Amino acid sequence: MTAKQTRKRLDPEVRSEIILSAALRLFAERHFATVAMRDIAEACQINVALIYYYYESKDELLRRALGHAIAELQAGYDVVAHADPVEGLAAYFRMHVPIAPMLVRMVKIMADYAASNIRDAPTDRLIREFYAAEQKFLEDSLRRGVDRGVFLPVDVPQTARAFSLQLDGIFYASQARGDERIAQDIENLCSRLASPALLVKP
Repeated sequence: MTAKQTRKRLDPEVRSEIILSAALRLFAERHFATVAMRDIAEACQINVALIYYYYESKDELLRRALGHAIAELQAGYDVVAHADPVEGLAAYFRMHVPIAPMLVRMVKIMADYAASNIRDAPTDRLIREFYAAEQKFLEDSLRRGVDRGVFLPVDVPQTARAFSLQLDGIFYASQARGDERIAQDIENLCSRLASPALLVKP
């Protein structure tokens, strides 16, 4: 049996995930606008027609690749949503570390997309809903901490946005500076939760 025949027998969900992973990598390595469907097919070692069997256009593939990355991140929300507010926020920040390579790609693609003159309403909505969900999660966690007397009475929406921006900044900086400090930077972010001058009551 040849390798090509073996690939044809892959489960459709497995095949789809291989395509999404390759697309996410290529879209991040180059500007997504310069990546052709044929490039993705070559990276997956499949015929380009098979890409179109799963995804009708590159816009859909971009959206699905981002959605795939976002879903993996959002899967952690339920795990930490009902924890102690301080531990829950720290756990949320730390869960970014194991999936950091994917998140670096995700934020690079979103930055390229935002800076382009290419607009796709479903992709715009996907990105907007992702940040809205993160903002809500952070606000809920902070508000529970304030209500329990664990956190100082901060401006909850503003503080949640500041944490969201700092998370984004960690992944942008990893690419811009070419360093390997994501885990350390995440720990520094977690340490802010234990700082009496910022959030936690002494």
